[in-house]
Amino acid sequence: MRLFARYNRINLAVTAVLLALSAVAYYYVINRILVHELDEELDNYKLKVENYASQTGGLPEKGVMEDLVVKYEPADQPISLHYFTNNQYDSEENKVEPVRQLIYTQRARTRLYKVTIAKPMEGIHLLTRVIVFSTLGILLIIILVSIIVNRFVLQKLWKPFYESLNVIRRFKLHEKTLPEFPRTKTEEFSLMNHQLSDMLTDAKTDYRLLKEFTENASHEMQTPLAIIRAKLDLLIQEESLSAKQVEILDGAYVAIKRISKLSQSLLLLAKIENHQFTEAAAIDLKTTLNEKMEQFREFWQDNDIHITGHLETSKIKANRELVDILLNNLLANAAIHNKAGGKVIIDLKKDQLMVSNTGTGQPLDTARLFRRFYKQAQHSQHNGLGLSIVKQICDQSGILIRYYFSGNLHVFALSWKENGSAQ
Repeated sequence: MRLFARYNRINLAVTAVLLALSAVAYYYVINRILVHELDEELDNYKLKVENYASQTGGLPEKGVMEDLVVKYEPADQPISLHYFTNNQYDSEENKVEPVRQLIYTQRARTRLYKVTIAKPMEGIHLLTRVIVFSTLGILLIIILVSIIVNRFVLQKLWKPFYESLNVIRRFKLHEKTLPEFPRTKTEEFSLMNHQLSDMLTDAKTDYRLLKEFTENASHEMQTPLAIIRAKLDLLIQEESLSAKQVEILDGAYVAIKRISKLSQSLLLLAKIENHQFTEAAAIDLKTTLNEKMEQFREFWQDNDIHITGHLETSKIKANRELVDILLNNLLANAAIHNKAGGKVIIDLKKDQLMVSNTGTGQPLDTARLFRRFYKQAQHSQHNGLGLSIVKQICDQSGILIRYYFSGNLHVFALSWKENGSAQ
């Protein structure tokens, strides 16, 4: 959930609770104020009754006067003045209505009377509801407008942040140029972009130095390794060597071959990452795969691996040398990590290549499968760079590669569009 969406949700929830509590409190406050005004009106009429009694000695006529209902009843003793609300039936409206009443005792001539002054509260309740609901309605409209305005304002304020995220998302370390972050007047985002730019500059510098070191080290190792191999070849051919010495030399020779192969693989990865394979051409994959299958046929036969091919006409625009390396690594991987009596299935369609093989009965670790030096077996004699090279070639050639385990088969599926871009 985005930050401003979460902010709006929390803000809306808090506002709704506050609005509900305010509505209840506002209703009671307004109602109390209007009831107080009504009590003052009852007091004013009480003063009129008292003035009338003091001037004439009698009481005004009872009945309905000024929307007030006045009643006089004989009283035996004085009653303390008090106000209260009571419900009375209105025969004209045919309903029960709340009535505010004032009761006290008034002496007229020689007698004591209980005076009841009452006024209906229906008007007060109606006025209270009108005031409360109209006020809350206006507040609700203001809040909704504020939320809508805040949404657009927050979107505009956070736009540079998401633009910076998109810049980082599209950035690749192997690109020659550094990304440009959007300019913003917001100080915090400007500081963030500056820090990100410095961080990417440092990362790109470290990456370039690491690639240069890998490439230079791999390149410089080739000459001494070639010399060592040549010397070992000459030494092994000596007739005076014992069987034990030959065995030791064979072990050294195998180790030198592994180091040489590792150096060549690292050098190849550095060249791919440096985009040194730029020439692209239309490649007939059906013809190329037929040639590769013929090259691997003897190896498969020696290891009792059964090959099945379903090849349709397919072309891809890519670097021919990289495609050749890609196919070699995929087919070699399917053969090396297989089992005696196993099988390899090659399925080529117009825009898809699937290489499946038997092997271990467990799926590979997809999180580390295409990382450098990944080995399924810890003591494997292979350098663990084959699939890393395959992934790098696919990324540079616009090919999408996926791995999955199905039907006891390890499947590598490659897909592309006709122009060679990933699907």
